[in-house]
Amino acid sequence: MKRTTIQQYTSAIIGGMVESSIALQDLDHNLLKGELRELFVTDLLKRFLTSQFEVGSGIITNQKGEQSNQNDIIIYDNRILPPFIREQHLGVFPSECVLATIEVKSYLIKTELDKAETAAKKLHEEIYRPDASLYGDYHEFKPTCTIFGFYKDGPRAIAKKEAGKTWLNQNIKYLKYIGLAQKYSWIKMRDTGWTQELSDKKSHNEIKRFIAVLCDNLRTRSEIRIKLLSRKDNKSKEGHKDWIGIYIRERKD
Repeated sequence: MKRTTIQQYTSAIIGGMVESSIALQDLDHNLLKGELRELFVTDLLKRFLTSQFEVGSGIITNQKGEQSNQNDIIIYDNRILPPFIREQHLGVFPSECVLATIEVKSYLIKTELDKAETAAKKLHEEIYRPDASLYGDYHEFKPTCTIFGFYKDGPRAIAKKEAGKTWLNQNIKYLKYIGLAQKYSWIKMRDTGWTQELSDKKSHNEIKRFIAVLCDNLRTRSEIRIKLLSRKDNKSKEGHKDWIGIYIRERKD
């Protein structure tokens, strides 16, 4: 089947990012990670995100002031984040505005996968725990946590379809997308569980799937998020959450 113009252009965009990452491979490790993160954001992610979404890096904080681990990439909704936080590059994001996180790794080894899973667990179970908010639907604000790597073959446990699915079901609960350039992507679907897309080295379908599912998820979650902020709790049909005041007002306990 002949590829459409959009399909071909998407392949060119992703192919350019992959080629650039290969050219950077010999950089010092500490410098390499920063370059790969910038490459992923500028040459790929921002080309697919619509204007309501923006990208930053830093920590996520809840209404009690508790903070997550450092996140390589935070995707947030521009309609929710107060502009002064974005404009001053504070690197601290209120939990209500965050839709997804991406950890960028040069080498997606098992140790890095385990670390990302632990960080995602802390984010979901501590920062977004029910009593960290004045409202009763805080669990619905949990962001989609993902990880993306650039080089080598990745963890042996998830290289093959059936064995990988079994291992992921047993060991990975909080991460939802796992991507490795030129190898595969794993996506945890609501109905079918973990599914794998292999790379064909030409059309980069493993990266296309990672980005496409992420973008669709962001749109859905952002609309849900707006509705959640427009009601006081699960039972209210009217009113709104006074959540910004919780962050900016200095309260006396």
